[in-house]
Amino acid sequence: MPVLFPAHTRGRLAQAGIDSVHSFSSGSFVDRSRMGFGALRVLAEECIGAGVALPAQRRANMQVLTWVRCGVLAWSDGTASGELHGGCAQLLDAGHGIDHVEHNPSAEHPVDMVRLWLQPAVLNTTPRKLEAWFDRTGRDGRWQVLAAGDADSGDADNADPDALPLRLDARISVARVPPGEGVAIDVKPGRKVWLQVLHGNVAIGEHALAAGDALAWDREEDPQAEVTAAERPADLLRVELPA
Repeated sequence: MPVLFPAHTRGRLAQAGIDSVHSFSSGSFVDRSRMGFGALRVLAEECIGAGVALPAQRRANMQVLTWVRCGVLAWSDGTASGELHGGCAQLLDAGHGIDHVEHNPSAEHPVDMVRLWLQPAVLNTTPRKLEAWFDRTGRDGRWQVLAAGDADSGDADNADPDALPLRLDARISVARVPPGEGVAIDVKPGRKVWLQVLHGNVAIGEHALAAGDALAWDREEDPQAEVTAAERPADLLRVELPA
């Protein structure tokens, strides 16, 4: 049976115009029973206020997927710079190490995003940064794959040509489910699946979930699992990982 992780058990970090909610231990939020979920080490919903800059960070041997839901996020790594607009996802594959700086260039509007950190299958590779824009219609009533990899090469799965390529046998997907409709969760044997509600209310079997709630399957098969939206559209995040 899947394990429920209620929204109120997450950790909230708020400082200097940056408000983030973390599913696993991060910063001053420490829960020894919530140190990650397999290769998934960080899962955070973040809001950065207008004109706010995040502290510079050096990252290594971690894959950081940032999906901007609305607003604009500007970034720089010392050799290149750019902006991520709503609907864009960036994969920062830090490899043997890279510096990274981010800020909200807007003087009026915040930027909302979802951030995931995943441990790669191969360490100390050459750093790389890849970006893609995902049309909202591509996730209406179905899963839209933001990033994926395969067990052998760590390159993008051929079944998901638009997905950003992970160096890990994993798949990160999002969906918007219309009211009263459902999508299959597709829990395969021997795999881990983390399903998080980003917006709205849903039902999964006997579980009623609201925004921020999550269900986790750990190496168990559940082919009939389906998530159904309530009276409003629901936004979902699905992370499939190796056992």
